[in-house]
Amino acid sequence: MYRNRSRSKKNEDDGVKGPSSALTQFLRDQGISAQAIKDRWKQQQKGEEEEQQKESEPNAAQDEATIQSLKSETDDTEQTALLGDSDSNTETDDDLPFDRRIKVDQDSDEEEYGSDETSVKKRASIKTTLADKKRQSQVLQNRRKKRKRAADLLDRKLDRIPTLQDLCIKRISGNIYDLQKGNEKNEDTFFSQIRDVLGGISTDNLNNLGKALSKNRALNDSTLQLFLKTDLNDLTFYDCSKLSFEGYKSLAIFCPHLTKVSLQMCGQLNNEALLYMSEKLTNLSAVHLDGPFLINSDTWDKFFRNMKGRLTEFHISNTHRFTDRSLSSLLINCGSDLLSLKFSRLDSVFNYALLPQYINNDQLHTLAIEYPFNEGDVTDEVIINILGQIGSNIKALILNGCSDLTDSMVINGMTSFLADNRSLTVLELEELNSISTDSLMYFFNAVPLPNLKHCSLKRCSQIGDMAVIELLLNDAKESLEYLNLNSIKALTKESILMMSCPKLTHLDVSFVRCVDDSVVEKVGSQNPSLKLMEVFGDNLITRKAKLSLGLTLTGRESDTI
Repeated sequence: MYRNRSRSKKNEDDGVKGPSSALTQFLRDQGISAQAIKDRWKQQQKGEEEEQQKESEPNAAQDEATIQSLKSETDDTEQTALLGDSDSNTETDDDLPFDRRIKVDQDSDEEEYGSDETSVKKRASIKTTLADKKRQSQVLQNRRKKRKRAADLLDRKLDRIPTLQDLCIKRISGNIYDLQKGNEKNEDTFFSQIRDVLGGISTDNLNNLGKALSKNRALNDSTLQLFLKTDLNDLTFYDCSKLSFEGYKSLAIFCPHLTKVSLQMCGQLNNEALLYMSEKLTNLSAVHLDGPFLINSDTWDKFFRNMKGRLTEFHISNTHRFTDRSLSSLLINCGSDLLSLKFSRLDSVFNYALLPQYINNDQLHTLAIEYPFNEGDVTDEVIINILGQIGSNIKALILNGCSDLTDSMVINGMTSFLADNRSLTVLELEELNSISTDSLMYFFNAVPLPNLKHCSLKRCSQIGDMAVIELLLNDAKESLEYLNLNSIKALTKESILMMSCPKLTHLDVSFVRCVDDSVVEKVGSQNPSLKLMEVFGDNLITRKAKLSLGLTLTGRESDTI
């Protein structure tokens, strides 16, 4: 659903100079050298060829020895035949026995030599073919291992043994089509059969099954039946692209106790299905939708009127049909009851100034505004006014991609209205290129964050060492579990080596050029709970880096598939 939009930024010095200048500029900004990547790839290919050659040398040597022995036997045979000819010259045909005269007449030396040579070639050809097949099998096996390792890296999987429960859910999701295809009974018998076989499915396992089906793109109207006729209160589907609008209506009929639904990639959710869910699910209070681009403004207006007085969480992303009119209807009907609000990549919403006029519930705990179509629509004034009303109790503040926000928002908004906040757990300020080191230093120095668990400063290009050092000196260091410093190029070893967070489990320092083997070793030893460290683009890290027990590196160039 994401559409790449190329728009000019303020204070941008470099202009487009030619058809290839955009790519060249991107590579230059990221510090990526195409020639260096090509050289590393060639070196890796050369190493693999040498390994394959080493593996094939014993087989080749054995084949060569066999061929030489066969040739030596052939030479001996030829010499014997020649000696026999010389002896026969001294004898007459009458002196030879009858059977020997017949043998000489039928099998000449040339025929004997030719048959031996053909035999040698056949044997050599067979052995060469077997060796080639063995090498090809080994290459295919290595490729499969590399693909598996690459998939694990992309999925950020840690090296651990899967639980029996995980294996069972994987097996169920893999065979769900076979179960349905082989079943010719009615639906009730089908559901009872599955529950009898599995011994009953708990709510947690049912959600895990939904996640596995979504990952395999196997969630459709047929497999949806597994989730019907249950007492689910909370349902999350990560890929609803194959669910029809009838499937959504079935959810509303057979899962009447739902209080929260999260439907990602719900492109087939239409006006009728959305209104039907709002009417039938009387306990519904939390709605998270990604990609509902079939819903028009009139339907949104009816939906918010139906949900008035009971909608407390509303998250929406990736749609161009949620407009300023829809935003106004949401705020007028449900704004005073909202506890969690998220807008992300909404191409038709521009009037974000409406938010502080209606969001006056001091119990609102989550606010996320991400990647507005026009960055200038989300200004310092808008965020400052919102924080003035909800800042004291907010738990999650996410402002990713709002690149027009400046130091004024940090100093006059965050520092002023979060000073007494002790419940902030999530802070994301990604791609805010206009905030500086000084403002974040002031914020982290003035505002204690004893419960901060998740912090992301990804691609904040104006941030330097002192901002990160102040964060690591803040009370947040005792509770921090996730820290993202991706692409903060001004950082040096000084700030990263100060990192000592007892609960930190995930650290992203990709494209931070100062990170090398010594930094990896030091950070791993100082953060005992660290399980995953992302180091994409950190070309100073080699295979020689000493990793702490339980730490997994993702993105190391020497591990590139």
